[in-house]
Amino acid sequence: MHKPPGPDGLPNWLLRDFSTHLAGPVCAIYNARRICSVSLERGKRRKVPKVHPLRAIEADLRPISLTATLGKVLESFLGAWILQRVSSRLNDRQYGAVKQRSTTHALVDMLHHWHAAVDKGQSVRTVFVDFTKAFDHVDHNVLVSKLVALGLPDVIVRWICSFLRYRRQRVKIGDILSDWLQLAAGMPQGSYLGPLTFVILIDSQICQPYDDD
Repeated sequence: MHKPPGPDGLPNWLLRDFSTHLAGPVCAIYNARRICSVSLERGKRRKVPKVHPLRAIEADLRPISLTATLGKVLESFLGAWILQRVSSRLNDRQYGAVKQRSTTHALVDMLHHWHAAVDKGQSVRTVFVDFTKAFDHVDHNVLVSKLVALGLPDVIVRWICSFLRYRRQRVKIGDILSDWLQLAAGMPQGSYLGPLTFVILIDSQICQPYDDD
């Protein structure tokens, strides 16, 4: 309730206090949008400074996605449905953006393998890789091809395509805003579908067409 509204300016408290009156119309809108595969709100994206004062434009700007609350709710519905369908095909050692898993599970898994190796007299070598702006370099074509390989219904794949297309971003420094720039790649991090689809993208096991048999 304390979070600011999205680009539509619709307060979150309004949705909560009038939920009994809005549930029916919102449900009808969601079903219509699902049928025609058009996202509710593509959202807007800004880049704001991570630190103050700003030292380097290339490194000190953080992308923030602004999405309407109704759009976030619809994303959560679709995201939960997608995760339920594809979770069995994701790598067992994927702990991000997966229900009932967290970074704690990833740390426990790593420590288990390290301790097991040490107990056997083996050495342990680790390599940590930080992909700079990984979400900003998501290839939409590769992502969509993996969604198709997972056997998701065409209507959902088309909805995801609509969700990714025509997104814009601009930079805000203080009270100064740049012009809007059309994005050709990337995935919004501040959304429900962002991390989930990113996990699907990087999963090397998803490469063959889905077989219902």
